[in-house]
This record gives sequence, structure tokens and C-alpha cells, in this order.
Amino acid sequence: MVLWGYNTPVATQARSVATRSALLDAALACLVERGYAGTTTTEVAHRAGVSRGAQLHHFPSKADLLAAAVEYLFERRLIEFREAFAQVDTGAYRLDAAVDLLWQMFQGPAFVAWAELWMAARTDPDLAATVGAVDRRFGEQSQQIFAELFPPEPGVDTQFYVIGRDFAFALMTGVAFGCMLPCADRPPSDYLDALKFINRMFVPVRLPEEES
Repeated sequence: MVLWGYNTPVATQARSVATRSALLDAALACLVERGYAGTTTTEVAHRAGVSRGAQLHHFPSKADLLAAAVEYLFERRLIEFREAFAQVDTGAYRLDAAVDLLWQMFQGPAFVAWAELWMAARTDPDLAATVGAVDRRFGEQSQQIFAELFPPEPGVDTQFYVIGRDFAFALMTGVAFGCMLPCADRPPSDYLDALKFINRMFVPVRLPEEES
């Protein structure tokens, strides 16, 4: 029995896209559970439920697979970033709310997978080039979103505005790495409260009652 359209170019392309997505999802899950060293192309193919041949067709090597996983993770993180900031309550002090939402971006499987790739890139020049490029694009686009949602007030020194924004990302990255091991002396909330206080000095934003 021949299913009409089963082997059409559109159907073939759809299956190819589905296979690729399954492999990338499996690669990220493997990174979270087993770390970079324990992530192998054989294990990824098994988790994705595809043949070894299909895996090699899409990604001939581990480097190819993880480079694509970096790009895939970048797209997912950017979508999550936009969705999180879109939910900021305009009736609250928005920078405080933004800090709490941004912190969510530095938790969970996505950040763990990114951390594994980031650390592995230290001794892998090819992976380092990909991770570095993706990290720069994520930084540029996330900063653009931040600037759209929280434009500096007239008269604010833009140098301090940029420092305040970048400081938030740097601090959260450091705190998130610290939370990956159960040895932190302080809870993350202490750092987030300090960040909110500092933000009011570097990135002043009018309170709702001041905007009327």
C-alpha cells in the first residue's frame, strides 16, 4: 500500500526537520544528565530514537552535533527571554520584576546544558568559536530587548546605564554557576536583592505613580 504524499519532498523535509529536532533535544538532555564528557553521538541517537545512520547524516561528528545544539539552545533561550520580559507587570517597579524574571533564565536544564558547553569550550577551539559567537549574539539581542523595555531616562549617563545592565547579566551568571554545587554561603535571593538596590542607582526608571 502506498500512502499518497508520504514520499513527497514536503513530507521528506518534515521528517528530516523532526529527526534533527529530536537529535538536538536528545543532545541537550544528555548534556544535562551526563555532562559533556558523557555525551556521545551513540547515546544521543539512542535517546532520539533514530538510527546511527540517520544521526551521522545530520551530524557526522560530536563537534557538529554540539555546535548545532549551541545554535538550537540559543534560539530557545532567546524565545524564553522575550516571553519572560513580555510578562513584566507594567504596574509594578518594572526593574525589580525584570530581575526576578531574568533570574529564571539562569535556572533549569537550559542553563545547565549551556554551562556544560561553555566549560567544554575552554579546551575545544572549534566549540569555543561556536559558543563564543552564539554568546555574543545572545548578549546583543537580549540587550536590545532590555533597551526596548527599559530605555534610559533623559539625562541618565548612558555609560552607567550600560554598566548596570551588563552587571546584572554578569552577576546572575556567577550566582547560577555557584548554585550548581551545594556549597554557596548565601541564598540567591540575597544577591538579587542587592542587584535590585544597585539597579535603582545605575538604571533609574520611574515608578508607576511618577508616570502619571
